[in-house]
Amino acid sequence: MENYTSAVDTYRNAIRYWWLGPLLGAIIFIMGIVVFMHPGESYAALAIVFGLLILFSGIVQLFLGINMPRHTGRGWLIASGAIEIILGIILTFNIGLSAIVLPFFLGFWLLFRGMTVIGTASQMRHEGIPGTGWTIFWAVMLIITAFLVLIFPAVGAGALVLWLGISFMFAGLALIFLGIQLNGMRRHVGERV
Repeated sequence: MENYTSAVDTYRNAIRYWWLGPLLGAIIFIMGIVVFMHPGESYAALAIVFGLLILFSGIVQLFLGINMPRHTGRGWLIASGAIEIILGIILTFNIGLSAIVLPFFLGFWLLFRGMTVIGTASQMRHEGIPGTGWTIFWAVMLIITAFLVLIFPAVGAGALVLWLGISFMFAGLALIFLGIQLNGMRRHVGERV
């Protein structure tokens, strides 16, 4: 129980704002479905949508990092949020550049996102928090997808649409399951959060 209490102290703000993960995850997952429903949309539109999602994701990460206690590794969360905001702005406002480098941005962003989720879930598992298996599973699927995107970046726009849809769905599911875990912690500890 002491490990659980320590985890609650470590993730206090993440637990308090547990709903941000599933909200962002649901938006990303829905965007994955939209990509499959409208595969004929222009490549430039995908670059803009991707840039906006990264920008929103970075804002959420920065918000959570700023509100975390200093000893919890908040610097990594703030840094990743700032990097995502910069990448999101670049992709959103420079369509020509983003159309060329979209597969590389997508691959590295997904790889970074997957590792971040695995690190958080592993720490939660180490501290005795149950239910991290599905979160780790979806994050591993996200990392595998990221490697495939990075290995085959020169595929046609149609294949990129497929990878983008699958990647968004895996990223969304990973964030949803992480948020569910945090909500479980919130319900378990009640007023202490």
